[in-house]
Amino acid sequence: MFVIGATKKLQNEIDQPIENVEEYQNVPEIYQWHANVVTINRRKCLLLMNNATGLNLTLFGLRKQQFQHLDSVIKGSLKQLFQLLGVEKKIADQMLEAADEIVYTKTKSRRVLGMLNEIKFFSEDKVAGKAYEDIDAAEINEFNNKELVFSNLDQITPYKEFARYFEKQ
Repeated sequence: MFVIGATKKLQNEIDQPIENVEEYQNVPEIYQWHANVVTINRRKCLLLMNNATGLNLTLFGLRKQQFQHLDSVIKGSLKQLFQLLGVEKKIADQMLEAADEIVYTKTKSRRVLGMLNEIKFFSEDKVAGKAYEDIDAAEINEFNNKELVFSNLDQITPYKEFARYFEKQ
C-alpha cells in the first residue's frame, strides 16, 4: 500500500477520499510519499516524492483525465522511472506491487514538502525558455534523482539513498 500525502492543490484536482493520516502511521516509510500539483510552463505538473529516500518523480502536462486515473498514472510512471534509473528488478517489482493500493491523506512532513519545493525550483530551471514539446522529462527526472543532493539526506542523491535503503533490509 502506498500512502500519498496530498497537498491542498492536489486534493482539489483528484476525486479521491482524503483519509486520516494517523490511520496509516504503521505503513513503512518507504511506501509513504508526498505529492503536489504545480504549474510549470503554463501546464499542470505532478511532483511525487518518497518520504524515506527523497526519490522523486516529476510528471509534466497532466490533464483532467489523468488526474481522474491518478493511481494508474503514478504506477505506470514509477515503473518507467525505475527503468530509467536502473533500479534492481526485484526492488522495482516490490515497490510497484505496493502501489496496487494507493490511499491519499493530508501532508504530514514539512521536511518532504521543502524538498518538493526544491524539485519544483530545479525543474522550472531546467525547462526555462523551452517550448513544452522540447522538455525532456526523462532527463529532468534522472537529474533530480541522480545528480541533485539534498542537505537533509546526508549529502547523498535520492537514488543512492533509495538503493541504500534496500541494502539495509
